[in-house]
Amino acid sequence: MTTYIKPTFWILLVFICTSFTVFSQEIPDDDQSRKAMNIFLDAEKNKMLENYPEAIKLYEKTLQVDPNYDPAMFELGRLYVMQQKYEEALMWLGKAHQLDSQNKWYSLLLIDLYRNNYQISEAIDVYKILLDQEPNNTEFLLSVSGLYTIAEDYTQALSSLDRIEEIDGKSEKVSFQKRSLFLQQKEIDKAIEVMISLSEAFPEEEKYCSMIAEMYMQEQKHDEALVWYQKVLKINPNNPYIQITLADFYGKSGDTEKAWEYLKEGYLNPNLDIDTKVQVLVNYFDASAKNQETMIKSRAYELAEILVNTHPDNPKSHAIYGDLFYSDSLYLEASQQFMTVIELDSTRYPVWQQLLYSLSMLSDNKNMADYSFRAMEQFPELEFPYYVNAISNFQLGHIDQVINSIERGLYFASNEALIEQFHMFLGDAYHEKGESSKAYENYDKCLAINPENSFVLNNYAYYLSLENRELEKAAEMAKKAVELDPNENNTDTYGWVLYQLGQYDEALKYIEESVNMTKKPSAVVYEHLGDVYLKLSDIKKAKSYWKKAKKAGGDPLVLDEKIKQD
Repeated sequence: MTTYIKPTFWILLVFICTSFTVFSQEIPDDDQSRKAMNIFLDAEKNKMLENYPEAIKLYEKTLQVDPNYDPAMFELGRLYVMQQKYEEALMWLGKAHQLDSQNKWYSLLLIDLYRNNYQISEAIDVYKILLDQEPNNTEFLLSVSGLYTIAEDYTQALSSLDRIEEIDGKSEKVSFQKRSLFLQQKEIDKAIEVMISLSEAFPEEEKYCSMIAEMYMQEQKHDEALVWYQKVLKINPNNPYIQITLADFYGKSGDTEKAWEYLKEGYLNPNLDIDTKVQVLVNYFDASAKNQETMIKSRAYELAEILVNTHPDNPKSHAIYGDLFYSDSLYLEASQQFMTVIELDSTRYPVWQQLLYSLSMLSDNKNMADYSFRAMEQFPELEFPYYVNAISNFQLGHIDQVINSIERGLYFASNEALIEQFHMFLGDAYHEKGESSKAYENYDKCLAINPENSFVLNNYAYYLSLENRELEKAAEMAKKAVELDPNENNTDTYGWVLYQLGQYDEALKYIEESVNMTKKPSAVVYEHLGDVYLKLSDIKKAKSYWKKAKKAGGDPLVLDEKIKQD
């Protein structure tokens, strides 16, 4: 026994020593392991202190001591991700995963890096390992399904989703994902089947029925769609959106009466949001504008009235009603609705603008002045309210307010056409105040912008003629005004300027032309004609026209004195 045991012992001893020598570089001894762990813990401490450069050095030093210390590889990967050094991160995470493919945290971070680097097949391979460990993990199954979808492997993507349903049963999230996959493959019938299966699992969920109906509608399968729309109504008879949808459905099917019935029912429902109602009314509004059909228009008004009655405190309802009136030139009704909008919400400038337009069409100068002033105060940088305020106050005889509004408005005005109008009104206002120099200064500015403003040319020329000054300039402007717009006022002005220049025959020609242009010439034109005949020594005709001037409303004191002449 002894001689047999000794060789065996020595052979075993040699084997042990040889093994130690061979693996001494691969398997760290206790000192090496402790040293690597100590360096690693020091690296962790620096990472917690956010001293990342030092932490990276220490993780790398850990791996110099123990090249297979995979936690250090993982932490290096994480830090490189933080620094957006994805190539380095991917390298270290890949090595960590190779050493410990069962570590879930290694796998999940590596998957994210692969996915972000568009290495989809590699990410899928890592998920396969995870699913070998946790075959019922539905989060993994859902994520890998998404990766299969990116890779356009729809069979595997659907298989993963089927597996989730085997584990958890039907769910909206998974069914919607399956529907999306079938739609991407243009397999509409299968997508519909998925939604029908979901609806059967949740029979009280009306939105699934609506979605199925819409999918059938897209396929022009109206009868099948109607079945599912009716299921929605059965689940929730007061669903306002399905009422509007059915109105659209019957409208497309040509059953206008049924469509109107559902539309009105939905519109009366206070649970239907006002934006949807406004959009429906806009469609009716457009249809009535295009077709001018009495029935469509009357129904548009009926819907608008329902809207303001159902949502009386919402400015949108009154705004759309006002728009409808405005489109039919019903400016009084439109202005009333726009005023209500402003009382509810004064921040919407387009409504102010439409109100001002409506009031101007009504020649309601008092409200024009009031509301334009409010608009000026609320929107001081916008020029249009100043213009409206000037016009209305001019008509009301509030000349100082005209001047104030225009001079304020000119500061903000950028539109040349409007600036031209501002100077024109400012010239008229200063003339009304008897400040001729300022009036002519503004007329000049107006004509500098538009030399063919016949209204200013006429007024400027006429006022100069009344003052008997710069008559040649006045004649030139008056002539141009006639050429641009040969109306009775311009023609009379040119004739009167010629009269002031002593060109009586030419004056007679133009003033007579002015008289003949209208059935009811003004008292001023008759008086001018009388004055010309006087200069031409035809006192009989002169008196005749002065009498006509008096009858037309001219100043009786002035005209009586002229008529008394021999």
